[in-house]
Amino acid sequence: MKIAELPFHERPVLELLNLQGDRSAPDHDYAGYGWARVGQIWCVGATTSDAVDDALVLALHTADDAEALPDDIELEFELPDHAPVSVLASAFLERWLPRLPTASAVVLALCNPHRAALARPTAATVPVWYAHGDVVSWLDRDVDRIELVAESWSKLRVP
Repeated sequence: MKIAELPFHERPVLELLNLQGDRSAPDHDYAGYGWARVGQIWCVGATTSDAVDDALVLALHTADDAEALPDDIELEFELPDHAPVSVLASAFLERWLPRLPTASAVVLALCNPHRAALARPTAATVPVWYAHGDVVSWLDRDVDRIELVAESWSKLRVP
């Protein structure tokens, strides 16, 4: 299957990030993927919290046994009626970013267990946020905000 043929579709953000019901712990078996446009999302790290306004959120997954790469992340797409498909994040972003709606920033809701230092995709025309370590999504109902929590976050700026 070619990268452009992957079923990467828009989904409501709460569904995309598995936030539709109440939960007290992350669902580690959830492997949904796709994209959503949000007015604001919070990237929360161990020492900082950043509000990212007008964000295109890309929910992606890496396999638990993915190869440790210093500068890329091996993505895995679980497909119905098809074997899982593996593709590097760099190749996926180069192919898909130009096809997606524009926003002021791109936020990758993607675990980065090997803490790869991603390069800015040449197709990126806005800053791209990505995490180091696992990413957990939360809905803070008290203040009505969506949070992506990780060890830390990096922001790839547009030159």
